[in-house]
Amino acid sequence: MPMKATQTNREVAVTSTLGKDGLLFRAMHGREELGRLFEFRLQLLSERPDIVASTLLGTEMSTRLAAADGSTREFNGIVSQFSVVDYRPEDRLTYYEAIVRPRLWLLTRSSHCRFFYKKSVREIVKALLEEGKVDYEDKCTASYPKLDNCVQYGETDFDFFSRLLEREGIYYYFIHQGGKDKLVLGDSTTAYTSMPNYGEISFNPWLKGQESALAECIYRWRAHATITPTLSQVNAFDFRNANSSVNQGLIARATVRDGKSIHATEDYTILYTTEEDGRRYAQARVDAHHVQAEHVQGRSSARGMFPGGVFKLTGHPRDDQNSHFLVTEAAYEVESDHYAAVESAGERPRRVFDCTFSAIPKSSTYRLRPVTAKPRVGLQTARVVAPGSDGIETDRYGEVKVQFHWEQFNPPRQSEQTQRCWVRVAQNWAGKGWGTMFLPRVGQEVVVAFLDDDIDHPVIVGSVYNSANNPPYTMPENAAVSTIRTASVGDGKKDRNELRFNDKNLQMLVYTGGRFDSYVKKNAYTWVGEDKHLIVEGKELVKVGSRHLSVSESQSVKIGGNASLKAGMDVLHKAGLNYVVDSGAVVHLKGGVQAVIEAGAMLTLKAGGSFITVNAAGVQISGPIVGLNSGGAAGAGSGGSPESPSEPRKADDGSSVK
Repeated sequence: MPMKATQTNREVAVTSTLGKDGLLFRAMHGREELGRLFEFRLQLLSERPDIVASTLLGTEMSTRLAAADGSTREFNGIVSQFSVVDYRPEDRLTYYEAIVRPRLWLLTRSSHCRFFYKKSVREIVKALLEEGKVDYEDKCTASYPKLDNCVQYGETDFDFFSRLLEREGIYYYFIHQGGKDKLVLGDSTTAYTSMPNYGEISFNPWLKGQESALAECIYRWRAHATITPTLSQVNAFDFRNANSSVNQGLIARATVRDGKSIHATEDYTILYTTEEDGRRYAQARVDAHHVQAEHVQGRSSARGMFPGGVFKLTGHPRDDQNSHFLVTEAAYEVESDHYAAVESAGERPRRVFDCTFSAIPKSSTYRLRPVTAKPRVGLQTARVVAPGSDGIETDRYGEVKVQFHWEQFNPPRQSEQTQRCWVRVAQNWAGKGWGTMFLPRVGQEVVVAFLDDDIDHPVIVGSVYNSANNPPYTMPENAAVSTIRTASVGDGKKDRNELRFNDKNLQMLVYTGGRFDSYVKKNAYTWVGEDKHLIVEGKELVKVGSRHLSVSESQSVKIGGNASLKAGMDVLHKAGLNYVVDSGAVVHLKGGVQAVIEAGAMLTLKAGGSFITVNAAGVQISGPIVGLNSGGAAGAGSGGSPESPSEPRKADDGSSVK
């Protein structure tokens, strides 16, 4: 009976949920890089032809490689893909292939539309890692500001994770221990780690083949120098500090000195509000470029090399190369000796481990380059919200809060409702204390644009009607009617102010459900081509400095109560024809000095059946009895006491709203 295939006492072995020898290691092609997902492609064998791929997907798989000093190098992760490659009955073996990736890779399998409120990038990144159950260690040393809001919009959790780290220049790498992979975050040289048992690696270019493999050395070393930008400039506009932003901007600069000409980059895509943050972003950008200024590429048989690890090169003929370097990326080729004689027939000896790598001087600060695209967003609509309010909520800049329709996927918790960001509202005109102002109200559907198509930079540019918020007039019957109609707030009554234009029959309406003020500092002119109608249900109080009234035809005045006229000087009336005063009771004419009644032809005083007539022919007196100096008494009137008019209230000159 043939012996059972086993990995016992082999230099390379793989373990999985299938047990110690459920899968046998044959070969691995792997790649790791700072700030990127690793991928290990494993060629595997098994005496079991019936392995079901789905039972391995998402489970942990570990490859162990023995080092010369007896230590073990691990390559750990989860199975993201498993394939049946071939079956060879003569070997009693089935050939499989597994692709092993970090648990972080699972973040590429999910996407979200959601807000993160009042959190720093480090806090958001940690939340993503904990949500994905990724084991991590945070070695970042810088402090990062809390963002008012940060949006993940339709992108995978990993892309969101990546672009946030790239924005700040934070890198990461993986430590493989205990059958698991652990992610390490870093933003400075202090996050680099030494390579256990490989603190120094010798340079032996003369060793070939198995000799170099046994020596565990670096046998190829290429040093490169490249022209890179040496100056990075970033800029941003902060409307809350507009004077500084307009005059010089929030420009921040960072340089690296190489003693040569300056090559500058300029970036206006980063949102920040302080010069300190700007300098940090500028430094991260120039550091990311400078990583490529001096770098090396090499090949090594040292089994402990990995990105994020630091080693010292020894034995190089150039002293300046015998220094400490940080491995930034590595590609591995790992092969095992064969399990079947047919495999090895006629084949040359193979290296167990070989590594192609890139490295930079340890003194350089590694930064991730911004390569992950941020979602670009066009116009969207959203609903105006105000927790605890049913009308208007705003701040000193006239901003409002909105809820996007896609937030229904991940609605904010109750505690986050008040943390929503303020969104600026575009107006037709905006100046220093002048312009237009229309604030969206709670429940309105508004149109939101994004400056530079940036999801984190919204601005409201308009509003639209919907089935819940109908137009003020029935459509399409009133398509010719244009209006500005408001709705009352605060007092519980439902009323409006309105300015309406009807272009079908050329009508205009000015309506207010409350008080109306018109304040004109100089002249006011009104011209009416036909009739003007004025109805005042209460009082009309008018106060003028001087009044002139010209009526081309008739004037009719009807007063239901008393009529009072009081002149400080003369009252002059002149009628072209008749002048009639008709009183139902008493007519009293009184002159303080004299009273003159003059008629050109005839003057008559009449009371009852008696009269006095004065005309050109003489004076005629007629009455039942005519007495001269015969007693009697003169009639007396009540005298004139006209009421003074009430003082009108002054119109609001606009100063009531500051």
